Amino acid sequence: MRFVDPALQSDLEVWRQTQDDGERAAADNLWFEERVGSPRQVLFEELVRSADAPNALPHRHTWYWKRYLRSDDPMPHTFQTDLEPARLGPHPLEPFQPIVRLEELRTPLGAQGLLFEKLQTALSQNQTAVVDKFLEKWNTARDYRPAFAAWKDQVLDELAAPDWPDRMRDRLGLAHYDPTDEPIPVALMQYTVRDVTIEAASFGCSQAFTAPTVLDSGPWPYFFPAPKELPYGRAMPLTPMGSDEQLLAEMLHFRLTYRRDHIVKLGEIRRRPDVFSLKELRNHHLVALQLASDRYDFGEEIP
Repeated sequence: MRFVDPALQSDLEVWRQTQDDGERAAADNLWFEERVGSPRQVLFEELVRSADAPNALPHRHTWYWKRYLRSDDPMPHTFQTDLEPARLGPHPLEPFQPIVRLEELRTPLGAQGLLFEKLQTALSQNQTAVVDKFLEKWNTARDYRPAFAAWKDQVLDELAAPDWPDRMRDRLGLAHYDPTDEPIPVALMQYTVRDVTIEAASFGCSQAFTAPTVLDSGPWPYFFPAPKELPYGRAMPLTPMGSDEQLLAEMLHFRLTYRRDHIVKLGEIRRRPDVFSLKELRNHHLVALQLASDRYDFGEEIP
């Protein structure tokens, strides 16, 4: 993505000159992005120019994400038709295809004063009142930010492993799920395309699924935009992959109100991510994207 505004473009070029790998990665995500529609880019530039935020582009990007995506507005920019949402690909989605998402539970459990072990017991013993009360309060507290998710059939090996929470964290590239002090409780949520589209339609949203773009999160070095030739996004895993065939398709979808039957299982992330440098992960992922898309001019390695 190249900004029309010369000042913003200059800021981005300066940002990319940083010697910090994390900052360089966040700037590169803007530089490499190919899926943001022209109307959305025009609006983004207009908004960040007048933002009530520090002048630096990273702060203004964060401001935009918090104001227009991580909010209580049920129609974030991601799904607004007039902003030309980034399409997943050329083919329609199968309504009953299962989707999975990993949800971190520390915040909702803490807000309700509920122990993870009690929720586990309630789910295993079908104590519907406890589970439904937890979900009701959690759903009420959740905002309308777009949800990152994956197709279940692409992560079957991870889900079958005893340490499935750790493996899912690594495959989905969720570097912020790092149990430095204690395990992180998580829920594996499963639902269908139809579940999402029905809820989205109730809010007047006609395109409930999109490909992720750099504007759909804050400056995050573990996100990596995919070339426009590839359907979906492609999650950057926390361990270098063996080949481009292992690239995991990732999508964004409209917020779903969770029900008890959406909780497949509960678990805890106990292992810290393996030690790989961010530069190593990103440069390896870039090669995989280039191979998969046959676009060897896409992106640029971190030197």
